[in-house]
Amino acid sequence: MYSQGEFLAATSTPFPLSAATRPLYEQVLRRRVADLEGVQLRGRCQCSTYLADDGSTTVHGVAIRDQSGEQEALVADLVVDATGRTSRTSTWLETHGYTPPATEELHVDLAYSATLIDRPADDRRMIGMLAEAPRTRGGAVLPVEGDRWLVNLHGIHGDHPPTTIEAAREFAASLPSPVFARFLDEYPQVSEEIHRYPFASNRRYHYADLDRFPDGLLVIGDAIASFNPIYGQGMSVAALEALMLHQTLATDDREDRALRFFDRADAVIDPAWMLATGADFSFPQTAGDRPRGTTLFNWYLDRLLRKAHTDSVLTDAFTRVLSMQHPPSSLLRPGVVWRVLRPGRSGGHSLPREPPHGQPAHPAETTSARSPRTLETER
Repeated sequence: MYSQGEFLAATSTPFPLSAATRPLYEQVLRRRVADLEGVQLRGRCQCSTYLADDGSTTVHGVAIRDQSGEQEALVADLVVDATGRTSRTSTWLETHGYTPPATEELHVDLAYSATLIDRPADDRRMIGMLAEAPRTRGGAVLPVEGDRWLVNLHGIHGDHPPTTIEAAREFAASLPSPVFARFLDEYPQVSEEIHRYPFASNRRYHYADLDRFPDGLLVIGDAIASFNPIYGQGMSVAALEALMLHQTLATDDREDRALRFFDRADAVIDPAWMLATGADFSFPQTAGDRPRGTTLFNWYLDRLLRKAHTDSVLTDAFTRVLSMQHPPSSLLRPGVVWRVLRPGRSGGHSLPREPPHGQPAHPAETTSARSPRTLETER
């Protein structure tokens, strides 16, 4: 990973990381869910509203509308809103006599583009460079299924990446390391398509702060909080929230079940929100309410990353926080603080300005089109 002007030192304790294209994730997850007993997938329809009792104290299903406009009522013991950033639960609450959750939003005007290039079967290098103030551009190269790399270019606060290959090469060449441009120059594109995805803002609904919430309804994933995608936290947060949902359903009774789940979900969301918004607030253009301590935390994190150029212990500590294996508070352990604050450069092994070329820098498990699996990559 490239940060603060250099690649971070290599760690001696790699850990598995899943890397795959979005369609493969979708295919595998849908197949796994569809194979569960009692599960039926209903496509090409839209949830139009919740079904509730006269006082709207209990939700007992949803009304759906298909493409022809036909309405159908689906009765349920529990409705889980996993509709992402398009969630209308907050609006529904307000129109049915509830106090809607407070909304926190940080505007970043981000866009990222993605394209696939061929890779040698034994080369599983993975490279990341996040946009860091004042540099508004970044990128990533991820080994994915089918012996390909997924090349991602991103730009924040209106500095958006292009959607043509020649312009993408120019964008990649503007990054401080030449490695991204070389990937696009040296390896064939799978197709001429470059897809661009906009992301306007981090957004969080504070459901845990509500005093009252209808029984029979829960909200999860991006419908509670959605994060700047360049930090790669969204799916991890959603997966951890799903574990919290399992715990809630397995151990709690129905009364106030939603509020207890939201409390547990907040324990997952808080550290990810702190990291994502703290990094975004390093840009003066970021609009939103800056939490107390953000400036100090960013100063400390910048110093940690600079020391991590030559200190593999700090690289390991930061990477495990970024991947949500450890909480941000782990960066304040005495041994870490000492390495960050001591004068001079830290010990350890540093990476060159470009990752190793040729031999795979990160051992990984391959995938095949006949039996698709997520790619387990050690970072």
